[in-house]
Amino acid sequence: MSTHGDWEAWVEFFLEGVLVTSEQATRAAKRIMELFKADRARIESLGRPAPSALRVHRLLCEKISISIASTTRTLRVTKPTVAAAMRHLQSLGIVRELTGRKRNKLYVYQHYLRILDEGTTPLRRPRRKFEISPFFDGRADGRG
Repeated sequence: MSTHGDWEAWVEFFLEGVLVTSEQATRAAKRIMELFKADRARIESLGRPAPSALRVHRLLCEKISISIASTTRTLRVTKPTVAAAMRHLQSLGIVRELTGRKRNKLYVYQHYLRILDEGTTPLRRPRRKFEISPFFDGRADGRG
């Protein structure tokens, strides 16, 4: 940064970016908490399978993607219990299986991921027509 440049404008620009980013993060956090609460209520309506599905959901709130094997180890429950809970969560539209395989499936908390992904896609730059310098002879090393 130059001592003669417009550094005050740069600081103002930077602080505005911090403000906008923090506001977006706050909105996302509120939406995520609302999502967790709404999904818990939907899971509780399952009846008998609810306790296992709620445990898996709690883990998904901490880790956005999980496998049956890792969940079995983490929660110390049987593979059939976790698989059944995943089927219930899939039927409610809470999780989505990513691999399409019969074994070693990976599940993602899809609406949670969507919220986290909002606003993170880089802006596309407009395509520009590049002009070649009259001093450039076309050689890769730039020496003419």
